[in-house]
Amino acid sequence: MDFQVVVLAGGTSKELVPLVSKEVPKALLPVANRPVLSYILELLEASNLKDLIVVVEGEAAAVRVGGWITGAYVDRLHVELMEVGTWNKI
Repeated sequence: MDFQVVVLAGGTSKELVPLVSKEVPKALLPVANRPVLSYILELLEASNLKDLIVVVEGEAAAVRVGGWITGAYVDRLHVELMEVGTWNKI
């Protein structure tokens, strides 16, 4: 049975400005010198789940996350990146 995994990767990290630049998407925030998204993708790869959809909020975040995934996981995972518009917070 084949599965397709959806990973919700968030958007930019404006709320975390004292810790990181506001241009860094949350999915690429470093944890132990690696982007937090790398831990998720490597666990999925180790579980033989290699057909993924990564959902990112905002065009700028999508470009950065997509570029990082392309460089880090080329020929290892099949990743489709979905960008959703920024939603207004109430």
